[in-house]
Amino acid sequence: MRHAQAATEEAGESDFERRLTADGIRMATQTATTLRNRGFHIDRLIASAAERTRQTADLVTEEMQLSGARVDLDELYLAPAKMFEAALCERTFEDESSVLVVGHNPGIASLICRWADKSLAIHPATVAVFESPADTWLHVRRTKVHVPELVCLLQDGKIAWHRDETTRDPQMLE
Repeated sequence: MRHAQAATEEAGESDFERRLTADGIRMATQTATTLRNRGFHIDRLIASAAERTRQTADLVTEEMQLSGARVDLDELYLAPAKMFEAALCERTFEDESSVLVVGHNPGIASLICRWADKSLAIHPATVAVFESPADTWLHVRRTKVHVPELVCLLQDGKIAWHRDETTRDPQMLE
């Protein structure tokens, strides 16, 4: 998941400290509601330690009433795709079947597009849901044996694309 819409930098404030806008709060809550209503369950939540990603993760946790483990990582702040993938694969326990990673572009978008093998528009609060045939989290990395498959893409709290339905928003696929 890409964090929801953040405010512009204020004087004396670092990029790391930027908070969500009122619209960003609405977007994150709406996306979490859609995930919950579609029956998605999250065992672990991994987020960048930046304020806007932590806020997004907090809103998802609250709206979905998550009780699973959560970890906020400084190293995911503006991280490349390989660091998000490493966090997912190396900081998840085997009994956790579903993980939500909340991060920043371009890294989170790059990972989503690489795993989906598609060029996708990853706007704020966009969630991409994947399934993998891998038997352990360490094997989830994209390989010829264990290719994660895009299941659905949520944008603005709505299903924008689903593998079992036609694409509802052609703007999602660039």
